[in-house]
Amino acid sequence: MRREYYLSKHKNGIYYVEFIDSVSGKKLSARSTGETDQIKAQVKAELWKQHGIPTGRMRQPRPIEEAAGIKNIIRLIRKAELMADDALRIVFTLKTMGLIDVSAVKNTGRGSVPFIQFLKNFWDYDKSEYIQDRLSHGYRFSRQYAHECQNRLKAELVPYFGEKKLNCVTTDDLKTLSNQLAARGLATSTINQILLICCTPLKWAFNEKIIPSNPCQGLTKFSIKNRKRGVLNVEEAKALFLTCKELWKDKRAYVGSLVAASTGARMSECLALRRTDIGEKTIHIAHRYVRIDHFKEGTKNEETRNVPLLPIVRAALLDLLNDNPHLATDPPVADPFIFYSLQADKPCDNKVLLDGLKETIASINNHYVEAAKKANHEKPEIAIDQKGRNITFHSWRHFFCSKSTQKISGEKVAKVSGHLTKAVFDKYADHVEEENVQEVGNAIAEVFQNIIPFTMKKVV
Repeated sequence: MRREYYLSKHKNGIYYVEFIDSVSGKKLSARSTGETDQIKAQVKAELWKQHGIPTGRMRQPRPIEEAAGIKNIIRLIRKAELMADDALRIVFTLKTMGLIDVSAVKNTGRGSVPFIQFLKNFWDYDKSEYIQDRLSHGYRFSRQYAHECQNRLKAELVPYFGEKKLNCVTTDDLKTLSNQLAARGLATSTINQILLICCTPLKWAFNEKIIPSNPCQGLTKFSIKNRKRGVLNVEEAKALFLTCKELWKDKRAYVGSLVAASTGARMSECLALRRTDIGEKTIHIAHRYVRIDHFKEGTKNEETRNVPLLPIVRAALLDLLNDNPHLATDPPVADPFIFYSLQADKPCDNKVLLDGLKETIASINNHYVEAAKKANHEKPEIAIDQKGRNITFHSWRHFFCSKSTQKISGEKVAKVSGHLTKAVFDKYADHVEEENVQEVGNAIAEVFQNIIPFTMKKVV
């Protein structure tokens, strides 16, 4: 009969027991019985054989078969020629079992790359596995967004992480980063965006089993308190478009604001306008232009739309089109951009519209300050706090929507402005679109009659 254990006395006088693995026939690690008397040591060994060997800090009994199994696992690991990725799989298994909470292995294998280099590759629009996977599954992902992530990465994350490896990034690293960004007074939305540049790749790396755990798990996001975008009132709009029209230094900036205020078009949609988009009574908005993606089919929500076009706005667009230098080329450009640039295949930079608006607001403020001084008035008639009220080019879109919804329902305005959800789009069939456009056109015409008087027959 095979022996089940051996007892041996060590130099310190204590008896140790070595149990035999019934499967392999090999001895397990010697364990101290704590006894100097052989009989007592043998009794304890028999009890362990029957009830299990005490293990761990709590000295919980474990059956000899289990102890032998663990021993064999450890023996196999020591004998195997493990690579770093193999170790990662073992760590990941122990992590999912809740037995360990480490987040790194030795700096070799797929997770050993510098974190910054990993982020740069991850946000590379043309090379990123993540981005290409999103696109192949029908999700939208703009080159502009990837470009912005790269810029923030260089500005904020390169100095912070340095040469740190991907598999060495911890939750504490991310907490410290977020606290440092907050201490600098950055907007909470900006902080969350910067953290997202780290967390999205880290989550992906965890799901792809490149790292054993996701250090972003449990990371607290900042509560977003975005500044409310300001909206100009009718009197301020009148000063910009009529009273002080001559203060605009660039006609493109003037017409861009006029189009956005009267149609609700986004800046990218204004820049993408070509001659063929200008109808008799409507503008066809089907494209957008951004600096990175350039001319793109479809609007932000990928729906094309027709927008009512006031006669005075149409005249301004056609007048600007006549200034396009590429009309005089041989051969002339077939379908030129309204908001032209020096290059025939590109419209002007968005700064022309945005900075033009800001500069004109500043000029108007100075104009009314001088007028108040001459008239001995205590304060100017108009004073637009552009920075304080957060007035941007996009404010014209809010102007259009807020003024239009004072006249007609918000759902009808949304159909024209492009604030569409799928539910709203399905609710309004194509055959009612023309009627809807006319109704919004009548509403915005009433608004602009108080800004720039013009003659327009009301459509019924």
